[in-house]
Amino acid sequence: MLRCSRWVFIIAAAVAILLIPFADNLYAQSNTSVTAGRPGGYLSWWKLLVIAIVFIVWVRTTDWINRDSMKIASKTGMLQEVWNPLLVFSFLIGFLCVISVPWFFAGLPIYLIAAWLPLLIYFFRRRKKFKADPNIKNYLSLKPGEAPPAEALPQDEGVEVSFTAAGTDKNSIQANLIRARQATAFSELKEFLIMTQFKRAEKVLLDYTRDAVSGRLLVDGSWHTLDVMDRETGDSILQGLKNLAGLNANERRAKQVGRFKLKSELGKAEFQLTTQGVPTGERAEIFYIRGAQKIMSLSQLGMFPDMLETIKVSLNESGLTIISAPPGAGLTATWMGALTTSDRLTRDCVALISDEETETSIENIVPNKTKGKPQNEALKALLLTQPDMVVVPEIDSPETMDILTLHGADQDRSILTRTSAKSAAEALLRVYAKAGDRPQFLRALKNVTCQRLVRRLCTACRVEVRVQPNIIQKLGGNPKTQGTVFNPWQLPPPEQRVDEKGREIEFPPCKTCGGLGFIGRIAIFEMITVDDQLRDVIKKNPKIAAVEQVAAKLGKQPLATQAYKLVLLGVTSLSEAQRVLKQN
Repeated sequence: MLRCSRWVFIIAAAVAILLIPFADNLYAQSNTSVTAGRPGGYLSWWKLLVIAIVFIVWVRTTDWINRDSMKIASKTGMLQEVWNPLLVFSFLIGFLCVISVPWFFAGLPIYLIAAWLPLLIYFFRRRKKFKADPNIKNYLSLKPGEAPPAEALPQDEGVEVSFTAAGTDKNSIQANLIRARQATAFSELKEFLIMTQFKRAEKVLLDYTRDAVSGRLLVDGSWHTLDVMDRETGDSILQGLKNLAGLNANERRAKQVGRFKLKSELGKAEFQLTTQGVPTGERAEIFYIRGAQKIMSLSQLGMFPDMLETIKVSLNESGLTIISAPPGAGLTATWMGALTTSDRLTRDCVALISDEETETSIENIVPNKTKGKPQNEALKALLLTQPDMVVVPEIDSPETMDILTLHGADQDRSILTRTSAKSAAEALLRVYAKAGDRPQFLRALKNVTCQRLVRRLCTACRVEVRVQPNIIQKLGGNPKTQGTVFNPWQLPPPEQRVDEKGREIEFPPCKTCGGLGFIGRIAIFEMITVDDQLRDVIKKNPKIAAVEQVAAKLGKQPLATQAYKLVLLGVTSLSEAQRVLKQN
């Protein structure tokens, strides 16, 4: 079979040059001479130029087709042994026409069609083949003599995901990825991870029992149940996950931990996979590793202006301020928001932190690590610099507490610390219990905050609903000006999910929230501002109930008030606010 090569083009060019002098239509017309029976006696340069340009472009495109077909022939059936002769013979026919047809402009279209028509046919057939099998494009990057890529596996079909498996070098990374691709449910694994990425999951739990696999998804602090998987599919997915994370896929009892990454149309994601045997079978935990989060101000976190102004004064004047929240309720974000609220430009701010601390690294607050020294000794050395504000995330002893409250009460310094607590009253008494000199602590104490997190309604799919006027009134609103609140979108009742012919109606999930109805969270705050009346109560009866009662008389707004404001504003739903407020 004829193969396209440089020699073919050279021969074609030589034949063309030899034939040109015998072509009557290539001679220029002249009134001055007649040579050999031909008017003019010289060749028309512009006609030759047109023919030459078409020839040169044809050579380049035909060479590309030759090289392209050599790479993809096995996948497309478009063999160079067929296309090369077709291209050459078609061109020669067109060339003979353009030089032999008496009128040049009659032969030129035939020449152009003969040169370009096979190329267009090749291009459209090639495009059709690529649409039918996108994996063909893997063959185009091959270098001369390079072996073709491994045959695509059926489980590689579906969503396009690029994985980076665990490994110490390129070979081990590639080996782990190959083992993962060999899982029969690899396509289901990709769809599963894309689903969790789409829904903005923070953590995924898979519990393996003898017959099935149940799962839960943690999004915005709330767990969502996943559809139950059969054990065969679940085992294959777990095998792929373990191989991606560089774990032993056959180990089902011992604890294993590994990491891997993926890249999809939704962006990049990094995971930590933890597997361990449990009495009922095995549990797999997939944790999304998030990068450094953007620092948000207290206003962005949800604090209303009146409370924000109070805490600004507290942070920038002498005295002790305590920030608190229950576990998992955004204490870190509020802590960093409080640090940015303090005046760090005109005041000298320092922080005393442990060697592992990373959450107090804020611009213009000088971090000082204990470096193995007792905290109270490190604090004494730090205070020699005469700072205006001292930040201590964790207070580990009464000695440290007494040093801080002494400077907060008598040395005109602002002190900021934090603790884990379910309410502002509990936080106050928890830190109070650490004080050695309690009267001094009470003199220094100014403000205590606590918070919870409620989920934000997705504004793309939330539903406005009308409620009774008395409900608006209980929420603190005005029934005369407002009669509706918002709820998350939910599937209609089963009888409304079919059309008039009984066919099921598809309800695609919201592209913004993934069908969960909520996206992101916002904090609700409570604050206790300490005065002499409250100090007397704490001295006599340091109980949560007593502190709450006096704080309410002094104007403290409960968390419910803050939550219901968000309901009236359409930021969250009533059911979500009630769910959070019921948490102990």
